[in-house]
Amino acid sequence: MRSFLIFLLTLIVPFFQGFAQHTSFHLTLKWSASAGIRTPESALFDPEKKFIYVSNINGDATAKDGNGFISLLDMNGHIHQLHWTDGLNAPKGLAFFGNKLYVADIDQLVIIDRNTGKIIDRITVPGASFLNDVATDEHGNVYVSDTRQAKVFRYANGRMTTFLEGDQMQGANGLFVWKGKLWILTHHGLFTDDLNTHRLELFSDEVKDGDGIWNINDQDLIVSQWVGNVYVMDNKGHATKILDTRDQHKNTADISYIPSMHLLLVPTFMGNSVDAYVLSTQ
Repeated sequence: MRSFLIFLLTLIVPFFQGFAQHTSFHLTLKWSASAGIRTPESALFDPEKKFIYVSNINGDATAKDGNGFISLLDMNGHIHQLHWTDGLNAPKGLAFFGNKLYVADIDQLVIIDRNTGKIIDRITVPGASFLNDVATDEHGNVYVSDTRQAKVFRYANGRMTTFLEGDQMQGANGLFVWKGKLWILTHHGLFTDDLNTHRLELFSDEVKDGDGIWNINDQDLIVSQWVGNVYVMDNKGHATKILDTRDQHKNTADISYIPSMHLLLVPTFMGNSVDAYVLSTQ
């Protein structure tokens, strides 16, 4: 009898543990910033300065027209400085390291002084045609995706090189460095590249053609698709949709997340706003 009870417990306990650990996520709109915002592609929180950088394409995402600019928002969605940096073409992904803000701009990696908003340098990427997202690692290496060339470039020690390329990188877009890996959203799904071994693996194929990616805790990720969908993805690669704004004609471009405030930042691209949502659990 005792052996039977032990056997029964080995079946029941994991079931209830799994049930107890299941968490559902919910988004509630907190604010929407739209005054002067024009075709926003990326929104990134600066925890030191308490501002949100917003890349404004301001027109055609492929045109070298000089219309693009970076805005600063405060934490309540108010415009602190609409034109913090001007003279860009079609700025998209943003990332910072030290006192530098890195911006993907068609075929250039633009480096901006994080304190003043002034352009420090423009690094032309040979063969690039649609640089999309940017991420930095702990050593200050900069990774830039090219969606149309199926490549990820790396800028390190003053040199730009091809880091990843090939069929698996088709549609390469969202980049994120987390847990010693570079996470890459592509046409096929979400890949990881170990930054120590350079081993590339498919983590999940449940969200294809993803745009933005961020972690929300030490286990789960939040991932967007430009068409208007946002998903939470667990550590097994299973995705659950938590936002769908397609009927509102709002895109969900290069998102970012502020863990301390449980706040998701969503640039709506053709919606011409940055929407902030509180992420809660149930």
